[in-house]
Amino acid sequence: MSSSFSILIVEDDDDARSNMEDILSLDGYETAAVSHCLPAVRAIEDRQFDAVIVDWKLPDGDGSELIPVIKRELPNSPVVVITGMREFDTAVTALRNGAYDFLSKPINPDALRGLIHRMVERKNHLAKIESAQAQLVASERLAAIGQMVAGLAHESRNAFQRSHACLAELSLDVQQMPDSLKLVQKIQKALDDLNLLLEEVRNYAAPIMLERRECEMHLLVEETWQEILDAKRIENPPELVLINPPDVPPVWFVDGNRVRQIVRNLIENAIFACVENGPVIVELGHDETESMLWLSVSDNGAGVAEENRQEIFTPFFTTKTKGTGLGLAISRRIAQAHGGFLTVGDSVQGGAKFTISIPPYQKRSSRKI
Repeated sequence: MSSSFSILIVEDDDDARSNMEDILSLDGYETAAVSHCLPAVRAIEDRQFDAVIVDWKLPDGDGSELIPVIKRELPNSPVVVITGMREFDTAVTALRNGAYDFLSKPINPDALRGLIHRMVERKNHLAKIESAQAQLVASERLAAIGQMVAGLAHESRNAFQRSHACLAELSLDVQQMPDSLKLVQKIQKALDDLNLLLEEVRNYAAPIMLERRECEMHLLVEETWQEILDAKRIENPPELVLINPPDVPPVWFVDGNRVRQIVRNLIENAIFACVENGPVIVELGHDETESMLWLSVSDNGAGVAEENRQEIFTPFFTTKTKGTGLGLAISRRIAQAHGGFLTVGDSVQGGAKFTISIPPYQKRSSRKI
């Protein structure tokens, strides 16, 4: 936690500045130190700090001049002011100027550590609040999209049916006209693709309500693999390598239909990416430290470029010539609904490795994501 927290120390007393650097560095914090106001301003303009410790009296100014600059450049970073032991008025003035807290000289190491610890907790709380707010906004946006697309799909269904009926009749009239028949078939395919797109967007935007049951994960993988081969009619499919160590719990408490949806999507992507007949490697595992069960799908394809590794989970983003770009976005939402996550990395074969991680056997109420 401390390694990701950076602190700027602005103190002209060499001993005091060095002592604070030593204390904070030993505790694992990242520190930078200057002795005057001007270098402090340059420092906060050049980079972000999670907190700033400022001596109220500096050779080229004081806290009343420096704090407003810090608050402007680093609005979310608390400022701690160092004052003399008896300078109560200075401490009050500092707080009125926007300081988060103050420390009295000589600096008590325990007081310094306690204050920094509170600021680290503050940063973590703010991050959680921001994340919750972002999720709330995303959920509201998804709900609005879901209502719109559901209405659109409903209104379009009759139009699709009428169009297909008309095209079916037209195809009978042009049986002896191969070029015209091909055009009719292309129109039918385009209508099917449009209908599929509407359904996928509706499914993506709809709330995910889980129905958890005991599920033998290795059987789910094998069944899904066979379903894909049967449905896609793949000639010369790649080999499936299923790695299922004996220490991995065979039964997972998940929504089997939803997890099957993730596995199907990841395996189809792997088959699409494979070169020279694969193989596709599906591995089951568990992380006792993190208390997570995980399933990974790896291929030997071109992999996922670093700049695309977050984008691929964004709705409608795809590197394929066909597809809606919703498969991975839906898969990630299903993983999150289970209290887990979906990530991408490099496989040992040089291709991509997608991993879904889920907390094991937690029989809790369904989550709405």
